[in-house]
Amino acid sequence: MKAETSNGGLLGVFAHPDDEAYSVAGCLARYTDEGVPATILCFTRGEAGQIAEGSGATRQNLGVVREAELRAACAAVGVTDVRIVGTPDGGTEVNDEGVGVIVATMRELQPRVVVTMEPLGVTRHPDHIAVSKMTTDAFYRARGESSDAYPERLYFNALPQSALDAFSAELERLGIPPFASPDDPLAPRPAPDSSIACVVDVVPWVERKAAALRAHVTQSMEMISWLPQDLYPAVLGTEAFQRPFPEPASGERVEGDLFAAFRDGDGKPA
Repeated sequence: MKAETSNGGLLGVFAHPDDEAYSVAGCLARYTDEGVPATILCFTRGEAGQIAEGSGATRQNLGVVREAELRAACAAVGVTDVRIVGTPDGGTEVNDEGVGVIVATMRELQPRVVVTMEPLGVTRHPDHIAVSKMTTDAFYRARGESSDAYPERLYFNALPQSALDAFSAELERLGIPPFASPDDPLAPRPAPDSSIACVVDVVPWVERKAAALRAHVTQSMEMISWLPQDLYPAVLGTEAFQRPFPEPASGERVEGDLFAAFRDGDGKPA
């Protein structure tokens, strides 16, 4: 029997402030507009990150500043429940303590949907990989052996090969240099299109997603600072996911909604 205390919501688990904005900010805006509760659990405060000129941050206070940026970014897309674990930026490792924090959060909130990055962390950042692994382990531990336990669905944010190809071609057409060198060990790496189980159209919320990205002021040297606004819909307007649980059935169509399985007769998240 399903727990009566489920909040029916979405839990996003990420390594650094701004990971949530690139991965799922459009979905957060969409679902919070629909009344779906959403929580972001972030492992680090990003204290080893970049410091953009003029941001006012220093190496000594960057973690505090970036936590504030995270909360502002989440507020831009309707999320007020933001939690920080406090592991080292660049030193987050898979361990029972981290898995336990995620399990406890899942059991407290009983969300329907959990989202984290795909197993190689999109950019191969070790913190991303560790958090993805811990979230996956926690998902199955929280569910236990019951087939109708919460959480009900696990999604991995991923970058489809076709999306990266289209973006790169558009930059070349406009004469804009590539945003990352293929030799950069932390450059985004695509996933095969065949692995994608869900693609959510977030174009109606793209300005709020951009606002969430801009809230990460210390990281403004990232893509949002130079991406032309007229490319926002094409570049930021979809969010793609793999679905490790439940695995898609053979021949199943790609979903367009993380909550497709939970809609009532009026199309509202049940």
